[in-house]
Amino acid sequence: MVEINDKNDVFETLPWLSIESVGKSASLAIIFKKNNRLQIITEQVESREGVQDSLLPLIERIAESSVGSIQGMSKFVLINGPGSFTGLRVVNSLIHGIAFGLNRHVASVSLFELFAFAWLVSDRGVASIKSENLVVNVALNARLGEYFCCSVECNYLGETKVSGARQIFEWHIDLKDMPNVKTSAEISTWRNQENVLFCPNLTDFSFAKLLRELNLDIDKISFSVLAMLYQLVMRRNWLHPQEICPLYVKNRVAQSIIERKFDPPLNLRDLSVRDVPLLKQIEEQAYDFGWSKGNFVDALNENYIAKALINNSVMVGYYFWQKVLDECHLLNFTIASERQRKGLGNWMLSQLLVSLRAKSITAIYLEVRPSNDTAISLYSKFGFSIIGRRKNYYPGKESREDALVMKRTILI
Repeated sequence: MVEINDKNDVFETLPWLSIESVGKSASLAIIFKKNNRLQIITEQVESREGVQDSLLPLIERIAESSVGSIQGMSKFVLINGPGSFTGLRVVNSLIHGIAFGLNRHVASVSLFELFAFAWLVSDRGVASIKSENLVVNVALNARLGEYFCCSVECNYLGETKVSGARQIFEWHIDLKDMPNVKTSAEISTWRNQENVLFCPNLTDFSFAKLLRELNLDIDKISFSVLAMLYQLVMRRNWLHPQEICPLYVKNRVAQSIIERKFDPPLNLRDLSVRDVPLLKQIEEQAYDFGWSKGNFVDALNENYIAKALINNSVMVGYYFWQKVLDECHLLNFTIASERQRKGLGNWMLSQLLVSLRAKSITAIYLEVRPSNDTAISLYSKFGFSIIGRRKNYYPGKESREDALVMKRTILI
């Protein structure tokens, strides 16, 4: 059951723009309100070679024709993959830039979830099945005899109601595990599972029932339109643009420019008291007035959340933070001095923000020296703003130094 009307909060957040470039072409769609009804317009770029040069002018043109300008867009919806490496990079970078520049939020969904959604809402699907734990197995053609495979968990919520009279789609959809690549030999066994969608196409599904419930008249469903419909009824969390990233399944392709510099790739692990000697060594090399051995021991004994950034079994950075109600106080965020200005701080901060959102943290606070231009630039890039100043907070060689207090809100 889906109910969308002019009393619904969805109307208050429109218009949205949806965009994707997962295959040989790209598509985009804009949904907006007109005369208290939902309307969607959509366009397609047929050649992937023209995507990079064509998308921005196309977005500007249809935005102007529907809502006046691209500045009128309230939210963005993005298909994060899997798909063409170049296409995903181009679209993610484009939406990141636009949304960040306009201070807008983004919803991100995978093709695996979209096909499971299409199966559930299709007239030939299983929307009538009431299962608390239904698994849909999706295999997408990765070419060269390989397939992107993932199991999608679909939990039936029953007659769920929120915000008074508003009803939402009665299924919760999420990836059950991380996508993986299977060869032609492996896929034959994998296909013996129940509820398998093997190399599905949008034309395999009928969306007539869903479109009737939404009171929409659309001739053709593209991936960008499907992503828009998915967000309308599933209400995925809106993310800060810095939190979105492409979903690559092949590891060597999946690595970011930063990660490809390091082999083995970067990872985070929990810190313990055994790490204190190395922590103190890195701290002393990075700061004139850093944490002492006692500070590290106290923080670890207080059970603050503490992670080490590891590359090739070597600690190259770390962070400590304290939870205060539903907020985070970032106490220490350090990259080893010889590893700075290589993108490691970007990677570690992005991972921290993702983990905070998963823990339902609503805001993050930190202090930084006004003289630390590099750190201030990093935090500002990730949406932090200066909200105050603590006088004589830090020790100094000749006199004490103030601390700038910075804050970033985290969308849940």
